[in-house]
Amino acid sequence: MFAGAKKLFTQPVIVTSVLVTIMLAGVQRLRLFEYFELKVFDQMMQRRADLPPDPRLLIVGFTEQDIQELKHSTPTDEELDRLLDKLQSNQSRVIALDFFRDIPQEPGHAKLLNRLQTNKKIIPICSTTTSPPPGLDANNVGFADLPEDPDAVIRRALLFVNPEPKAPCQSQQSLAVAVALKYLADTAKIQPQITQTGDALQLKLGKTVFQRLPQDAGGYVEADNGGFQILLNYRSFHNVARTVSFTDVLNNKVNPDWVKDKIVLIGATAPSKQDIRNTPYATGRQDNAGKMPGIVIHAHIVSEILSGVLDQRPIFWYIPEWGEITWLWGWTLIGALIGWKIKHPLVLGLAGGGALVFLIGGSFIIFNQAGWVPLAQPVIGLIAAAGSVVVYTAYSEKLQRDKIANQIQEQEKTIDLLKSLLREGGATSNEAKSPVDSQPQSGQLLNNRYKVSQVLGSGGFGYTYLADDTKRPGSPKCVVKHLQPAQKDPRFLEVARRLFRVEAEILEILGHHKRIPQLLAYFEENQQFYLVQEYIKGHCLQDELIVGKRLEEAEVIKILRDVLKVLVFVHDHNVIHRDIKPSNLMRRETDNRIVLIDFGAVKQIQPHQEEESLTVAVGTLGYASPEQLMGQPRLNSDIHALGMIGVQALTGKNAKEIERDPQTTVLIWRDKAQVSDGLAAILERMTSFDYLRRYQTAKEILEELDKL
Repeated sequence: MFAGAKKLFTQPVIVTSVLVTIMLAGVQRLRLFEYFELKVFDQMMQRRADLPPDPRLLIVGFTEQDIQELKHSTPTDEELDRLLDKLQSNQSRVIALDFFRDIPQEPGHAKLLNRLQTNKKIIPICSTTTSPPPGLDANNVGFADLPEDPDAVIRRALLFVNPEPKAPCQSQQSLAVAVALKYLADTAKIQPQITQTGDALQLKLGKTVFQRLPQDAGGYVEADNGGFQILLNYRSFHNVARTVSFTDVLNNKVNPDWVKDKIVLIGATAPSKQDIRNTPYATGRQDNAGKMPGIVIHAHIVSEILSGVLDQRPIFWYIPEWGEITWLWGWTLIGALIGWKIKHPLVLGLAGGGALVFLIGGSFIIFNQAGWVPLAQPVIGLIAAAGSVVVYTAYSEKLQRDKIANQIQEQEKTIDLLKSLLREGGATSNEAKSPVDSQPQSGQLLNNRYKVSQVLGSGGFGYTYLADDTKRPGSPKCVVKHLQPAQKDPRFLEVARRLFRVEAEILEILGHHKRIPQLLAYFEENQQFYLVQEYIKGHCLQDELIVGKRLEEAEVIKILRDVLKVLVFVHDHNVIHRDIKPSNLMRRETDNRIVLIDFGAVKQIQPHQEEESLTVAVGTLGYASPEQLMGQPRLNSDIHALGMIGVQALTGKNAKEIERDPQTTVLIWRDKAQVSDGLAAILERMTSFDYLRRYQTAKEILEELDKL
């Protein structure tokens, strides 16, 4: 169990995603992402569908036209009193008065003050720096302060505060809260309940609960959340409510039904009053579009409260810090997986772009459900993790290629030395045991671990066994290849041992490909060599290529593609398989894909028999290229062998029976198959006698097949 966990957590995907997550979480604590998260919040707010104007609200704006008509920049107390009288005569439900009246604006101050002191349905304002009108109950006053973020945008609403004893404004509730609570109490008999659990404050209105904004909610990092704040869930970019002008009300130009039973909010909307504030709708705009007067923002807060309580409009919610880290790690993990699994640059870009679209789209869907989750961090995390894994993979593969290149050089030198020793001592040695004499019995334990259960194959090289790995849980099946040295001479054994080790190290690297059996172990026992590989359950391609049976062209192309994709990987590592033939191509049962088995270089240590059906100088007659039979294999020698398999599949002939024209050296097979000119041309070039005229890489052939 611990070994499995260690393997899991040392994988590049896991390690990279965890490291990127930790790094970004640390950077986030420095508030380096907060700016971007807030801008993303604004963009999503702008793109969200608007709600219609709130029918419970009416805004009376003091406009530039009102200033010109009344000949002063702020209404007098007498004008305000007249306005309030008209609104109340039209049976308004609650009135919010967003004009400071700590200093009288004569004429009419005494009359206005009397109205404010005696009428509990009119809510005047104060602020942290400005007192309310004198003689008013603090419970019937609302503060007008609107908290700004560092970029001067109003995204939060301050509902309650605990004022300092000497503060000019002693009201504990905001203007919007005071108005909304009076409306709810009057129309729905709902009273507020404020509870505290630990550091968490809650405002309960009916069945709706407003949570106090956490310091690290959404994209915020240690935000100033003093008092009781919530995230401001704006209703609309355009009109939060019907709006009329100050003088229209005074001049009786407003339909009384627009006022009856409504919350009326009175305040300045003229730009010259300098109460125009930045909102999320203004972000990214060069003009003043998206900026709103303070009274309009108060209307948005009132509408948010009423809609949440009476209309069940969702209240903004957030995930806790551990949830944000999990969210971030999930997307870095996806990025790392994309970088790990996808190699083609175009496909990698498309997959990465698709993941980003899914991330952004998913975050926007969540936002439309009033959820705010970080987005800038996961976007950077996904890209960083994918890029890191791609760089790591490229570097790792380069190291592997360099390592294999060195091993191949050593392999070639060892093979040359081995051939020299064979020439000196003969192809076989009298000291060598015959394969039959040394065959392990069923149930025999090799290396005190691998229990032989079945002989899968045998030949001049030795045996292939199906065995049980008795030291792994469940004793899983594995394949053991038993390789018998051609001679027992100490010098030969030492060279053979070196070649065996190098070949095993190459197979260890190649086994990372999902369609090459993984090397599980290799060992020497009683001067015999053993390779232990992953067991591939399925059947070999030889079972499909029945003499006299022709395969359809589409089937042959599919086989070629399947094998070529593996050869691209093998040849990219400068490794020659050396023995491509149907019996070394396994059709895996689980996914019906072809797996490449039985790489041939290590067979140099084995005795060779002269029958044509067996391996000759590492390669099989009928498939091995001319240069390989001469002991000089090249990468495209494997291409020749695969081309012969293609011809065999199309003709239904044994590969050894397909002859070449003695004059042109071209294979004679076209009259024995039904094949398109395009595929025939590809196969003829693959099987060219001259390796210089043959395809040089498997990638070239795949590109040609794509054109068919």
